Amino acid sequence: MRVVAIGTDLLIGSKLESVSLAGGADFARVAGPGGLPSAPEIDLLLVDWSDAAPGWASALAEWRAAAATFAPRMYVFGPHTDLAAHAQVRAAGLGPMRARSWILSQLPTLVASAPASPANSGQQSARVAGSGPPGRGTNAD
Repeated sequence: MRVVAIGTDLLIGSKLESVSLAGGADFARVAGPGGLPSAPEIDLLLVDWSDAAPGWASALAEWRAAAATFAPRMYVFGPHTDLAAHAQVRAAGLGPMRARSWILSQLPTLVASAPASPANSGQQSARVAGSGPPGRGTNAD
């Protein structure tokens, strides 16, 4: 099982990481969609929309479309009061935007229930290079 999170918030990122690792998943964090590995290398993608920069919606939609036969489960989360962000996420076809509290409370279940991609089934996946400090889900440890 491989979980990748997009975002730069250290508090949220560390919570996502600790829950993912506790659930037996490999975890990596990248700063934006440009740092994502190919879709078949990911089982669960978490996107912190509070860090979204211009172009994220289209980049994620293109990345997902390029996945062809396997698109990992993707959950976008952010401020529940940001109605413009909710509309942007839906318009891009990225699904509903969830509240941060929802993603944090549901993450153990999401990690346990995400189907393994063909690239990751039966093996621990490779880690994303340069996605965090040594010992914390990178190739540097």
